[in-house]
Amino acid sequence: MSKEILVTGGTGLIGTYLKKYLPTATYVGSRDFNLLDLIEVKKMFLELKPKKIIHLAAMVGGVHHNIEEPVKYFENNILMNTFILKESFANNVENFLGILSSCIYPDDIKEYPIKESELLNGAPHKDLFSYSYAKRCMAIHIDMYNKKFKTKYNYIIPCNLYGEFDKFDAIKGHFVGALIEKIIEAKIKKKNKITLFGDGTPYRQFMHAKDVAKIISLMILKKKFFNMNIATNENYSIDYIAKIALEACDAQGLLVEYDNTKPNGQMRKDIEISNMIKYFPEFTAIKLKDGIRDIYRKRMKLK
Repeated sequence: MSKEILVTGGTGLIGTYLKKYLPTATYVGSRDFNLLDLIEVKKMFLELKPKKIIHLAAMVGGVHHNIEEPVKYFENNILMNTFILKESFANNVENFLGILSSCIYPDDIKEYPIKESELLNGAPHKDLFSYSYAKRCMAIHIDMYNKKFKTKYNYIIPCNLYGEFDKFDAIKGHFVGALIEKIIEAKIKKKNKITLFGDGTPYRQFMHAKDVAKIISLMILKKKFFNMNIATNENYSIDYIAKIALEACDAQGLLVEYDNTKPNGQMRKDIEISNMIKYFPEFTAIKLKDGIRDIYRKRMKLK
């Protein structure tokens, strides 16, 4: 029996929120099917017979884990993206929506914020090079299917994400989740400071994963099949984000020190969102301070 919408990475950061907006979709995770195995991918399509795919599954992590494991980040993402796309086409999937990342944009940009048209105009930052190129390959793969076969496949390019269902890990997690966890640990252990990697000067946009899930659901329900950036208009330095987090977590007394022996990563990568505003004028993003405060309070209840 056909399942209208299949969501890969359904137990991940975005997928968990998406269940609220698309409750009748089928959500699969790594425990259900191994997307790095073509036989398993074929089995998934044979059993579920989806008509629409939302491909969220990916190997993701912080900049430092990307530096440590560049081969895994390239191979694992290339394999799962290629298998899912090929089998989507082979099984007559009507719509395919893939998730990329703003880190895939060129590192050397002359004009900010970055527009979608800049995607291939230069190399991505060296610290996320393998992950970025694997994601770029999916963008090209999608565009070539549309060019050759007139398919209705598309991708979105979100900025950095955070959320309640993140990996709260200093190395493998996203920055905001790791920051919240460091603040909680300092408060519990009565420390007077937290240490962040780099020097605090890079600028970042951080969007709540719940908002990305909301945009995805709107694209599916309104049948919008175009490529576009997804982000909030809040673009702050890492140091300023740390200050926002301290206030949101009632930890203004904590000091923030920086370990500048660790790399900063890309210095700036804010993306332009006029298309998102044009197509979804009713959408309002969660403010970073509000999102951090909500996650902090939920995490504290688990301690």
